[in-house]
Amino acid sequence: MILLDASQIRAWDAYTIKNEPISSFDLMERAALACFNWLSENGYLENSFSIFCGKGNNGGDGLALARMLSLNGSSVTVYILEFGKLGTPDFQRNLQLLHETAADIHFISEPERLPAIEKSAIVIDALIGTGLNKPLEGLWQSTVQLLNQSGNEIISIDIPSGMYADESSVDNSFIRASHTLSFQCYKMAFLVAENEAGIGQVHILDIGLDRKFLSSL
Repeated sequence: MILLDASQIRAWDAYTIKNEPISSFDLMERAALACFNWLSENGYLENSFSIFCGKGNNGGDGLALARMLSLNGSSVTVYILEFGKLGTPDFQRNLQLLHETAADIHFISEPERLPAIEKSAIVIDALIGTGLNKPLEGLWQSTVQLLNQSGNEIISIDIPSGMYADESSVDNSFIRASHTLSFQCYKMAFLVAENEAGIGQVHILDIGLDRKFLSSL
């Protein structure tokens, strides 16, 4: 089992981008496709999807997955938390591409505008990835509470939102996922007892990061 901290995982991404070489956008495509294939292999594609995204690269993964699901014919509704700033470049590119599909896209700027989630929908959590360094508050926290109270099945991309990548999140609000689709290796957080209630079943998806990086550790 490969176990790395968040800074090492970011370095592995950067090493792959430089040495394969591959663009960060195409690496994001690879990650989203791995999630799409997992959903397909596990019988989820007949469901409708409610996908919740922040505007970082975890949200970009969610938008890319939303595009793939919509182009496949799935019913997809996307909710993007809006704080008045542009997302990362790869997020913005994926948002532009998503507008060319049938996906229903909504921007949420305050807790009062959070939606009622369709009871039959599979919720995809792509709010915040491994870069979190403080507990969630405000709209972030309200969204996590809404999803946890919805009763819907939740699938988190890479790590449940609100959870620190490398330590206990015992005092945080974090997503209670049924499944966590994580990329390439285990995160420290998955082995912390206090986080068990949030991670559900962990599935490590191979996105082809350059394994030569590991010899440098």
